[in-house]
Parts: sequence; structure tokens; C-alpha cells
Amino acid sequence: MRMLGFLGPSGTYTEQAAHFFADKLGVERSRIHPFSSISRVFDAVENNEVQYAAVPIENSLEGSVLVTLDRLAAYPLRIFAEVALPIRHTIFGLPGTDPHAVRQVLSHPQALAQCRQTLMELFPNAEHVDVESTAAAILHVAKERDHTLVCVGSLNAGRAQALEVLRVDAQDISDNVTRFVLLGRREHAPYFVQEQKADTTKTSLLLQLGDDHPGALYAVLKVFAQRQLNLSRLESRPTKRGLGSYQFYIDVLGNSNDQEVVQAMEEISAIAGFSVRDLGTYPCFSVSSQEI
Repeated sequence: MRMLGFLGPSGTYTEQAAHFFADKLGVERSRIHPFSSISRVFDAVENNEVQYAAVPIENSLEGSVLVTLDRLAAYPLRIFAEVALPIRHTIFGLPGTDPHAVRQVLSHPQALAQCRQTLMELFPNAEHVDVESTAAAILHVAKERDHTLVCVGSLNAGRAQALEVLRVDAQDISDNVTRFVLLGRREHAPYFVQEQKADTTKTSLLLQLGDDHPGALYAVLKVFAQRQLNLSRLESRPTKRGLGSYQFYIDVLGNSNDQEVVQAMEEISAIAGFSVRDLGTYPCFSVSSQEI
């Protein structure tokens, strides 16, 4: 079995996160494998093709990666670690590309959204085309040899394909960071061989409210507030059981074994119609742009 899967192909930002996690796990790079989509990475863990998965979960500019949240709700996987990586986008084209002749810009939808204003200024008449990953966009432009196509991706991936740099740091806001998580089955809880002090520890929860009534969410938030538990994230997603039915993702700063966290989860679960699923307690790391 391969040890670690990630959103590929080689050259994606997720591969950078996968390398970080692999070093933590003591896994050789030869045991890391790319997959064509985030859904495919989840399938690989479920089908025991890989033991762990590295996937993006949230970006500081564009918010959550929705397919990751939805697959977390659908499958009994755990979050084992998180790393926050600075994202510096580069725009590439073939040598000699005329910006005024560009008709399509290709990249992952998150990357296109993070560079929206820059792309509009450089290529006002170009269509933005979603592909599975930034690396896939780079490979497509390199293969097609079409001077009317450009792409957005990482600097190293584009240079590896001998593409011309049209703009470095193309993200609309310079402070652009994406959180990536390491996922796996509960029984595969990892041992991290590489020592590095975590920035913090989080516990991620999936909350389902049952029936919808006034004050339902407030009743849950009050439990955390009364115990002085800080929430770093609260986000709703449809349950897919009908219009207006939602579930909530909550990140709590703390360990699920801490007394206050345990008591909060027990109290919420005791509220009629409520259920809480523990998605994992895990160390959170960050990497500076100089370390990439």
C-alpha cells in the first residue's frame, strides 16, 4: 500500500503539503502518490489504496474547500494534522505570449478566484477555465503549445515545463494562506517522527442540529462560551436532506481530552435532537515562504 495520497499531478501546492506531512511521518517520497481530484484522494483512503491523504481545506482569501468538507461529513475519516502554507501564484504562458491575444486562463477554481482582479487587469477578455489542479493547468498549457492560453500555478511547477513567467505573486492579496490537513482512518493514527513544536492544537467537530427551531445554534455556542472555549471556525454546509437543512463545522482551540472540551461535547449531545461528531484533535503547523 502507498502511504500518502495527494491532489496531483506533481507540482501542486497540495504536493508541498504532502511532503511536509511525509517528513513528519518519516515516509519516503517514493511512497507518495498523486490523484486526479480531491474526491479521488478520499476514495483512495476509503479503498485502502493509501493510508493517509493530504487535501486542502481552507484558503484565507476564498474560504473553505467545499468538496473537502462534504467528503469529511460523508466518510468516517479523522484529521491527524494541519499545515498552513503561504500560496504565491504565478501566471505562465508560452514564450512570446501576447497578453492581448489571450483567450483562456486555466487553473484550479480556488487559484482563479484568488487572482481574479489581477487576471481581469492583464487579460480583460479572457475566459477563466476551471481544471482539477494548478499543476494540471500548467501541463495543459505546456502540451497544447497554444499562445492564446495561459495558466496560474506554482513557480517551480511552471519552470519545470519551460513556460514563460508573465506575473509573479499574482494573488490579489499578498497574505494568501491555505490550510491543508492530513486525513486517515481512525485505526491509522500516526506517529510523527520529526520533532517540531506545533503552533496550536485544534479539535474539529461536525454538529448536526436535528430539528430547526429558534435559538438552536445559540444553545450550542453558549455551551462553548460558558466554558471559555475559543472557536477558530464556524461554518455551515447543507445536509443534502432538503432545503434549509444545515450542519456545522466547528474548530475548537483545545484537545478533545481536555475536561472542558469533553464536558462541552457531552452537554451538546444531551440536547434533544443534537449530535456531535469528533473529526479529530490534531497539531497545527505553519510554514513561512522562506521555508518552501
